[in-house]
Amino acid sequence: MRQVFYASLAVVPWVAFTLLLRLIVKIEGWPVGIVGTFSRLITLPLLGGWILVTGAGWRRLLPGRALPWLLLMGALSITINLLWFGSVKWTTATNVAMLMRLDLIFVVLIGAALGLERLGHAQLALVPLMFVGLALLSEIEKLDLGGHLLGDVMVVVAALGLAANAFIIRHILRTMDEEAVALYNHSISMLGFVALGLACGDFARTQQVLAAPAAWAPIAVLGVVAAVSLPLYYVALRRMDVWKLRMYMLSAPVLTAVVEWPLWGLRLAPLQWLGAAIILGGLAVLIRIEGRTHVGPAAQPCAADDALAAVESPAGAPTRAPCSSGPSHENRKDPVA
Repeated sequence: MRQVFYASLAVVPWVAFTLLLRLIVKIEGWPVGIVGTFSRLITLPLLGGWILVTGAGWRRLLPGRALPWLLLMGALSITINLLWFGSVKWTTATNVAMLMRLDLIFVVLIGAALGLERLGHAQLALVPLMFVGLALLSEIEKLDLGGHLLGDVMVVVAALGLAANAFIIRHILRTMDEEAVALYNHSISMLGFVALGLACGDFARTQQVLAAPAAWAPIAVLGVVAAVSLPLYYVALRRMDVWKLRMYMLSAPVLTAVVEWPLWGLRLAPLQWLGAAIILGGLAVLIRIEGRTHVGPAAQPCAADDALAAVESPAGAPTRAPCSSGPSHENRKDPVA
């Protein structure tokens, strides 16, 4: 049940973030450049202040040999966020939640191709079953060229980037803590939103946003949610296999759809309810399988970390101590028990 708890730390804030994003960008119509930039102006001081007053303070931000990986993470994050933020203008929050979960397929493919992670036969059999549920939930049979195609394609590309970034971030978390990595991620990705805002002229509406509490208040809340949600996601990512966490994230579309119903009147059809039931049923089976196998959460992730670490140095050269489930730097805080 501990992994269910860690997974919930990632899922619930993600749903809240997606719903807020849809409200601000699609329903209220505020430009992506302004939303991404201004929300980060809330996120960065919150995260930075927390880091400075806890643990080893600013020393937690020292990247060491993780700097190249942090830059790569940041470049991917810029791409993911621009596609993700922009997609909600062209598709529904439920479709965003559903298609982002295609990252599970990409995680399985990347893990298998590079020998990073392996699924058991029972777990692997759940993947197509749960995607059947996702297809029913998203009413994929209604998708056409005049519908959500542009927004959906943007989400699929973002999902591919998210899958690749998950393995990179897992490696960075070997030597840095969750809040520090989240601060780097948000800081670098903010540059993408600033560039987008300048290129599209979004900042011409700055005065309009600041003068309207109905505009800046949701953006400020989005910044607070971002400051909390990304470190919590990293807490789960450190302690779970990447594919396993992404399996749990399949519940996000169900929760999103349930909340969208009373908020915006997006009612689920009977087949969508069936899809939601299949997803939740698949998760229940996964939880039962994991409970019976008693596999430790840090057993498989070491393979991914070791494979990535091999890229950092010439063949045969030792790079670091054997794999462990937490940060190795003596100034880093201990993992949550």
